[in-house]
Amino acid sequence: MKAVKTCMAFLLGMLCMPLTVHAQEYRDVVFLKNGSVIKGFYKELYPSDSLRMETIDGGVLVCAFSDIERIAKERTKIYVVNTQDADLLPPRIWRPKGYIGSLEYERDFNSSDSRLITSAMFTVHGYQFNPYLYLGAGLGFQQMEYETDGVKLSFTKTTIPLFADAKIHLLKTRIAPFVEGRLGYCISGFKGLYFNPTVGVSFGISPKTGGILAFGYSFQKLKGNEETDKTKLEGLSFRVGLFF
Repeated sequence: MKAVKTCMAFLLGMLCMPLTVHAQEYRDVVFLKNGSVIKGFYKELYPSDSLRMETIDGGVLVCAFSDIERIAKERTKIYVVNTQDADLLPPRIWRPKGYIGSLEYERDFNSSDSRLITSAMFTVHGYQFNPYLYLGAGLGFQQMEYETDGVKLSFTKTTIPLFADAKIHLLKTRIAPFVEGRLGYCISGFKGLYFNPTVGVSFGISPKTGGILAFGYSFQKLKGNEETDKTKLEGLSFRVGLFF
């Protein structure tokens, strides 16, 4: 019987050992004969009769071999579990690396003429290289409205800015402040330089979605078909968006 227990202990150790190396990507799942399921990290193996587990809520549990039905592994790619060894693990972060796309709505307020209001929809796509740096490119559809005597008159041309986007997060957390800069050119309607630096905060909503709130400065130097048909937009901007 002692030899059987020692053999079982060896097999359990071989199964669980790779999971401790990749604790940021996998966790252990222990299925007990009474129907209970324990999720956490394998910590220590007692060759005589038991297995020590650290659960996902930070607790410690010792399971007897006779109570264990099977052991599996579960991938946890997005979130790092908070355990008693949390000081040895990186903080919880949202989307530490990979492709990110977004849909955003922006409202600009022209400082030189308060009656001119610009609203826009953007789609931005890029790559998160690490928890801090994101680089991408985007396309917008922008409409300018000029209000006079309580009546809004919309420009007949649609402005389409095409731009490069760089964003730096300041913290490795699910709720993180950031600084961002967009530089590009309006390719349709009124054409010209597009520049929009902002500061804001991003937050994870679920493992696959998140949102942003941002405030910034918007500058556009636009020109129409005629030499005299020139417009400069300069003022504050407010933007909300959803990441996926």
